[in-house]
Amino acid sequence: MVHRYERIATRVHASDAHRYRESRSDRSLRWRTSRSRSSLTAVTAFRFAVVAALAVTALAAAPATAQPLAEFYSTPVIDAGAHAGGDIVRRSHVGPPLGEGLGVDIERILYTSTDTHGDPMVVSGYTMTPQAPWPGPGPRPVIAYAPGTSGMADRCAGSAVLGTIGSSPAVLPLLLAGYAVAATDYRGLGTPGGHTYLNRLDAGHALLDVARAGVGNTGAPVVLFGYSEGGHAAGSAAELESSYAPELDIRGSYVGAPPADPSLNVDNLDNSSLAPALLYAVDGLVNAYPESADAILRQFNPAGRELLDASQNWCSTDPAANRAFRSADITSDGRSLGENLKDEPAASLIALNAVGYGRPSAPVLLSQSMSDDTVPVQQSRTLRDRWTAAGFTDLTYIEYPIPSVPVPGANHAPGGLIAYADVMPFIARVLAS
Repeated sequence: MVHRYERIATRVHASDAHRYRESRSDRSLRWRTSRSRSSLTAVTAFRFAVVAALAVTALAAAPATAQPLAEFYSTPVIDAGAHAGGDIVRRSHVGPPLGEGLGVDIERILYTSTDTHGDPMVVSGYTMTPQAPWPGPGPRPVIAYAPGTSGMADRCAGSAVLGTIGSSPAVLPLLLAGYAVAATDYRGLGTPGGHTYLNRLDAGHALLDVARAGVGNTGAPVVLFGYSEGGHAAGSAAELESSYAPELDIRGSYVGAPPADPSLNVDNLDNSSLAPALLYAVDGLVNAYPESADAILRQFNPAGRELLDASQNWCSTDPAANRAFRSADITSDGRSLGENLKDEPAASLIALNAVGYGRPSAPVLLSQSMSDDTVPVQQSRTLRDRWTAAGFTDLTYIEYPIPSVPVPGANHAPGGLIAYADVMPFIARVLAS
């Protein structure tokens, strides 16, 4: 059964805590829902949320600059299908100043994986390894890191923007704990071809194969880690690992604010500055399922198709990627995109990419901010309920009552920042098991 205890993370405000515990069995499902009778002042709440949002947004966003090392990404890999999943087929050491001050060795990598159709693909990513010896027993653990949404263009790829912007700072707590990090860019984000945004198999396979790349022949234990788009990837990988990568020693997964079922998120984003994410989702379907592209694109008028083409070249920090629009204005029949995506073939394809219908085989920490306006808390609640219904019990579920601010999108990133206080002990616990 369920252990329930309510608490607000004490690192926000200790006096806000309302706690209780109801132990019904010694089963390992832990359901922690944080609700606040907050005494935070409006000013304090506003400052906390804005600072947190800006901090984590800076960690996840890619700058709109030209992609470095274009040949590294674009030069074809010969006979990719001859390689096993996770084989590194190209690597490039990243020299000073990146990593030097932190004592970290960094490599950009291309590695092999398997796409949603079962065909071989090449994916880009990076590895970061602390130079200090690992003090723990056994080989240094590997955190397989799935980044949040950075856009659709190759220049948005995390491995292309290593440094103070991009996903690099988000992994600093992991590096400072002594763990190695192996991060994926996902299919088509860096390497040739379009990014298959929120494709369950592409993302899950890419994350498991970057874990293989990071582990090499060391036999190191692995923890999967992802927030937002990365949470979708980590949830997918957690479900797939026992069948796709059974040789990996995966100890657990952190799944943060996952858009686990894309069909639940459409109306929430429409007619807001977050609406460009809807274009990414449609582009992802078109890129992953070219056989259905014509049928999907027929649902858009000329202005809509022009926007879809343009968004393939956006990063999330581009001005165009933050402009509100009403989806009914870009569809061919004047219905909203949410209504159009209930039609075939889109409806079936979206359903194929929902996470929650498999069952993880290692412990999972699932967390979400209750005030998230980008990925609503119902996404995580639905995933929790689906996994529980599937008989998965080794689940810790946390909701954070972070104060909201009236800025679209600003209530998403703080949930990733505050979660580190729970994620780091979770990682240490599963690695010690």
